[in-house]
Amino acid sequence: MLRQCIKSLSDQSADKKCIEVIVVNDGGKTDISEILDFLEGQLQIRYFYQENKGPAAARNLGIKKAKGEIILFLDDDSQPAPDWLEAMMRAWEKFPDFDGIGGYTLSEATDSIYCRVNSDFFNWFLRQYAYDKISPFLATCNAGYRKALLTKVGNFDERFKKAAGEERDLNIKISKTGGKLGLVESILVYHDRDLTLQSFAKKHYNYGKAAYDIYARNPDLKHLSRNAYASLYLSILGRYRTHKEKIIVFFLLTLSQVSTLIGYYSAFLTRKN
Repeated sequence: MLRQCIKSLSDQSADKKCIEVIVVNDGGKTDISEILDFLEGQLQIRYFYQENKGPAAARNLGIKKAKGEIILFLDDDSQPAPDWLEAMMRAWEKFPDFDGIGGYTLSEATDSIYCRVNSDFFNWFLRQYAYDKISPFLATCNAGYRKALLTKVGNFDERFKKAAGEERDLNIKISKTGGKLGLVESILVYHDRDLTLQSFAKKHYNYGKAAYDIYARNPDLKHLSRNAYASLYLSILGRYRTHKEKIIVFFLLTLSQVSTLIGYYSAFLTRKN
C-alpha cells in the first residue's frame, strides 16, 4: 500500500519539485529501501523511523522534520488522485486565509462493499459540518495545514495511540484558536481499500472509543441530531441501486453505529474505573 501511495505521488500532474515527501515508519517491519530506490530522482523523499508510538506521534515527527510552510498529510493506505497535488495548490492559492484545507475520499465499483460504504460514511460525516467550504473537521488521510498553526496548537495529541480521534481533536484545537478550515470537493484520494467486515467493525469501534475522549475533553461540543443520522441512511442508501446492495449497505451502516456505540461506552466504563 505504501509503495502504491508514493508511486501515486510520483505520477502527480503538478510540478513535484516544490514538494518533499516524508515517510515515518511507526514500528513497521517493512523494508522500504526498494520503494526509495525505485523512486530515486523522481521525488525528494526522506525517511524516519520511530518505535510504535502511534499515528499522532508519527505525524508530529513528520511535522518536526518538514521544511515546508504547508504540511500535507496522507495515510499509507491512501492513493491520491492524479491531480490531487494540483488541486491542493489551487485551493491554497484560492483561499489564502485558510489555515487548513482538506478533501473527500473516493472508492471504485471494484473496491469491496466495506470500502465503498466506509468512504460514503466518511464523506457524509465531513458534509455534516461543512458550510460554504468552511468546515471544523478535516480527515488527515487527505488534508493540509500551515506548519506555524500546527506548532501553535501543540500538533497532534500523542495520547491518541490509534488512528481515531487524533485528527478531530486537532481540528477542535485549531477552531478554538480562531483557525479557519476549508473543505474542497476537487481534492480527492482513494482510502481504506483493504477493509474487511472485521476491520470495518473494528475501525468504527475505535471511532467510538475516541469519540468518548473527544466529548469528555470538550463538553460544549454538540452531538449530531437524530435527523442527521436519518439522513445518513437515506443519502447513502440512495447511492446503491439493487435491493441486495441496499440490504447489505443498511446492515453495514447499522453495524457502524452499533460498533461506535460499543466503543463509546467501553471507553466510558474504562475511564470511570
